[in-house]
Amino acid sequence: MSQRREQIDDQESGRYGGLDRSSLDRLSAGRSRDGGVHLFGLTPDDETLLAQLHRSRPASVLDAVELSHRPAAEVRRSLDRLEARGLVVVREDGLRYPHPAVGTADMVSARIGALRADTAGALERIERLVADLPSLLRQWSVGEAEADHVQTVTLHGPLAQQNLWFEVADHHGGSLESVIPDLTGWVAASDARVDLFAEAMAAKDRLRGLVPAWVTHTEHELARLRRFERAGVEFRTLEAPPGWFWVDGDQVALPLVWGDPHPVSVMAVRNAALADLARLYFDELWRRSGPLVPVTTDAWTPLLRLMRQGITLETASRMVGVNPRTGRRRIATAMEHYGVSTLFALGVAWATDGGDSTG
Repeated sequence: MSQRREQIDDQESGRYGGLDRSSLDRLSAGRSRDGGVHLFGLTPDDETLLAQLHRSRPASVLDAVELSHRPAAEVRRSLDRLEARGLVVVREDGLRYPHPAVGTADMVSARIGALRADTAGALERIERLVADLPSLLRQWSVGEAEADHVQTVTLHGPLAQQNLWFEVADHHGGSLESVIPDLTGWVAASDARVDLFAEAMAAKDRLRGLVPAWVTHTEHELARLRRFERAGVEFRTLEAPPGWFWVDGDQVALPLVWGDPHPVSVMAVRNAALADLARLYFDELWRRSGPLVPVTTDAWTPLLRLMRQGITLETASRMVGVNPRTGRRRIATAMEHYGVSTLFALGVAWATDGGDSTG
């Protein structure tokens, strides 16, 4: 790490405050999903066995049975399901354990053909697979051997998501694709830190970033994005970005808990197959995204005209083609613009300003 980076990190750590051990433990433990959706379509017993296998690496089926304390027939059925999903290899001479990144890549590969025919459904299934990868890697790392040959780097702390790319990525060309659901860290960062990262990114051949649509409503977020745009980053927006991640060359970065918009525990996995698939996933998100266009008075005017007729904000939002959350943000931006704190005062200020002159 460069001396300049260390100095800036020391300054930035004070901005974010301390991070207690229990918070990191809760993040590292992961979250259960609602509705009985389990890892790779497996049963809870399958998941438990897989975690045991990754931690202890039993050499044979008999060893796996002894490790699990379950009936041999049940263990064999679990092993069959795990093998069918590329998570374990069962041979007469023993058990083999592919790296979770490889197993995930194989499973996602099976979805690529469906991506064109059923984009929404395929993306949802791919997200579920990616969401399970951090948990798999945590179990795998307990029993990892040097011969496993898959590099994984994990960082913790309030600056982890920023520092991970600076630490492990190639700063001399190539492409970087990233999804950034929350810009809080970059808004809080000093200008010196932002400049440091922007200068490093400027050496890349291609830079693409997906951010939430609401960032176009706020001056501070836009100012940060403009700085990175000057370094060559092309930004587009999504109404509801998935969890934070990036792919750079043959490396993929993920939060330890998928879906966390501002993670403080993150990992990078170096695996070319997984990186290719993550990039395909990003490309589909990019195709669905919209341009980075700052909100103007035109953004809230259609909403206010409809609301002036007695239509609720939620209904008005849907009528103009945005979700209610975006509608609420546009109205909040209008209140800030006019310096008012109630909808009634907003209506008066907007009308006085000539906002309803064509309504």
